[in-house]
Amino acid sequence: MVVLDKSNIIPYLREHYPAFDTRGTVSVSAIGDDDEDSRGLINYVFRAKNETGSLIIKQARSNMRLDDDVASTDASYCPPQDRNYSEYLSLKLRRAITPDCVPEVYYADRVNHVFLMEDVNYLRPSRSQLSQGVMIDGLAERCARFLADNHFYTTEFYLETEEFRELDRCFVNTGMRRIMENWLFLRDTPTHQCPPLTRHFLPYIFADDVVVQSHLLRHKYMNSTQAFIHSDVHTSNVFSDDTQIKVIDMEYTFAGPCAYDLGYFTASLVSQYCSAVFRPFPSEGERKAFKQYVLAAVYTLIDAYQKRFSAHWSDEAKEVYRSCPGFRDAFLEALVPDTVGFAAMPMFTLCVSSFGFTQEFECIPDETQKLHALQFYCTLGRRFLMNRELIRTPKAVIAAILEGERDYRGSIK
Repeated sequence: MVVLDKSNIIPYLREHYPAFDTRGTVSVSAIGDDDEDSRGLINYVFRAKNETGSLIIKQARSNMRLDDDVASTDASYCPPQDRNYSEYLSLKLRRAITPDCVPEVYYADRVNHVFLMEDVNYLRPSRSQLSQGVMIDGLAERCARFLADNHFYTTEFYLETEEFRELDRCFVNTGMRRIMENWLFLRDTPTHQCPPLTRHFLPYIFADDVVVQSHLLRHKYMNSTQAFIHSDVHTSNVFSDDTQIKVIDMEYTFAGPCAYDLGYFTASLVSQYCSAVFRPFPSEGERKAFKQYVLAAVYTLIDAYQKRFSAHWSDEAKEVYRSCPGFRDAFLEALVPDTVGFAAMPMFTLCVSSFGFTQEFECIPDETQKLHALQFYCTLGRRFLMNRELIRTPKAVIAAILEGERDYRGSIK
C-alpha cells in the first residue's frame, strides 16, 4: 500500500487520476494539521490545487490520524481500512438522491484505500460559523431536506424489499458501527483520559438510570433497520453558506434508525445554544437573537423533516404503506422521543471525551463559564433522555430546552 504524504501526492495523481492537470503549478497541503475546523479527523486528507481548481484526496490507514489518542491505541477503536470505499459508495448513493447537498466523487482506489472528491472549501463548516455567532440562513431547512430525502428513498417504505435488503448487505459496516456503539452509547473512554474540567461529570453520566436508558437506545441503534443513515451528521460535517450545504464524512453509513441522524444533528445545534448562554457576545441583544435563531433551527429541523418525509410517503411509498396513513403518522410521531433520546448520547459523551471539547465550548475563554455551559449541556442531555417519552412534538423539544435553562440558572444562583 502506498502511504500518501505531501511529497508523493502529485506522482500519485499523475498515475491514478490524470484528469487532474499536474503539468503546471500544483500545491499540496495536508488538512487537519493546524486547522481548528478539522479537529477530530481520523483519516489522512490532502488538498491538491492547480491553476484551475482543486480536489480532496482522502486515505484510510490502519491507524487513525489522531495516533496519540486513546482511539488509536484501543483495539475496539481501530477502524477497518475498507471504510474508505464504503464512504465512496455512500457519497455516490446520496449524491444520486440529493445532488446539491453532497460533494462529487471522482475516483476510488481500493488497493491503497484512497478516494478523490470535490473540494468544498468555497463553503465553511457550520460549527465554526455558528461558534462565531453567524446565523446561517436556511441551514436547518436544508439539513431537514437532506435527511428526509436520503432516509425516505432508502427505506423499505419506498424500495422493493429485496433491493432494500441488498443495500443492507452492501453497507453492513460492522467495524465503523462498533465505534459509535461503544464510544457514544457506552462512553467507555478511560477515566484518566477525561478532561480534568469535567471529570466530576462521570458519576452523573454513569448513574444506573442513565446507563439503562443508554443501553436501550444502543440496542435500537444496533437493531433498527429503517433507512440508510449518515450516523455522524453534525455541524462540523455540514459545510454551508446562506444558499447551500454540502454534507461530508459518510464512512459510518448503515441501515439504522432515522431518529439517530436527527438526534445527532439536534445535539450539535443544542450545544451552540448551551454555549451561547455563557460565552461572550458583543451585546445582550445579539446573544438573545442568536439563541432564538438556534431554537428556531432545532424546531425547523424536526418539523420540516416530518413534513417532507410525510409528503414523500403520501406520494411515493409502496401501496401497502401509502394506503395506511395512520401508520405513517404514528411512525413520524415516534421519531421525536427517539430523536431527543439519541441526542442525549453525544451530549453526555462529548463532555467527557478524550478528544476534547468541541469548538463552541472551547471558544469560551473563562473556565468557569465554560464549565457552566458544559454542565448545562450535560443536564439538558439527562432531561432529554429521561423525559423523552413526554417530548413528542418539535414544540415540546423547545420547551424542554427552555425549562432546562431556567432550572440550570436557578441552580447556580
